[in-house]
Amino acid sequence: MRAECFVPGHISCIFRPVRGPDTIRTGSLGLGLRLNLGCHASVEARDDPEVIIRINGEECEAPITRMAIGTMGVNGLDIDLKHDLPLQQGFGASASGTYAATLCVASLFNIDRMVAMTATHTAECTLGGGLGDLLAIESRAGVPVRAVAGAPMVGSVVDPGLSLDDFSVAIMGGLLSTASVLGDDDKVIRITEAGDKAMSMFLSKPSIDNLFECASMFSQQVGLESSEVSEAIAKVEGEGHKACMCMLGNSIYSDLPADELKRILPNAEVFSCSTYSEPIRVTRTE
Repeated sequence: MRAECFVPGHISCIFRPVRGPDTIRTGSLGLGLRLNLGCHASVEARDDPEVIIRINGEECEAPITRMAIGTMGVNGLDIDLKHDLPLQQGFGASASGTYAATLCVASLFNIDRMVAMTATHTAECTLGGGLGDLLAIESRAGVPVRAVAGAPMVGSVVDPGLSLDDFSVAIMGGLLSTASVLGDDDKVIRITEAGDKAMSMFLSKPSIDNLFECASMFSQQVGLESSEVSEAIAKVEGEGHKACMCMLGNSIYSDLPADELKRILPNAEVFSCSTYSEPIRVTRTE
């Protein structure tokens, strides 16, 4: 048996962590972009108890995905995950990859979808992946506003009815560790204060222009931009366009189409995107 699915990626534009009494109620509030690029998963049952995980063709430990699969009580799996965008650059890859894997496992073994959600969210929060990507990814909003923090069964998303077509993302360099940021108490305090202010401004006038304005203010106040990210944003804005940092990565998103962003940032890795509002579907073959 084989199960396959696509799970969209997610860029967090504005966020503030929420530490609940348990992992199910832990997450984040904020605003993001649900992407038409993400993770394509294929999962097959094996004849032995091993769980083999490959990411972009290479066998790896994949601790977040492995933990989530382990909590579902299933062994004997070949899991292949192929990501459209680079890993650990602010595109929700650990959530999209892990959720794609757990959804396929749930389909193969007739396990409730909620179990896949719980396993993914718990592994993400426990091992320092993301704090709110799954809630946004599971929604069908192109621009999801995370209004109540937590896993999808307790958190909630508001859809402001916005979309962004033919925008682009660019990756400038090395990795930014989400865990290192969220584990720093001073940074979390600064992020919380800036996140609340930026979200209040966005919700007073929901629009794509205001999204960029509020996300830019948030990024500047929290001080997480690398020099490469700051320079890239300045170059884009210098030509009269918009760009902001992907939270959390050495990457940006811009209202420019990919060919124009590549012209401005010739040394960056650039991808074309649009927001995505389709449901997540799993296909199973015997």
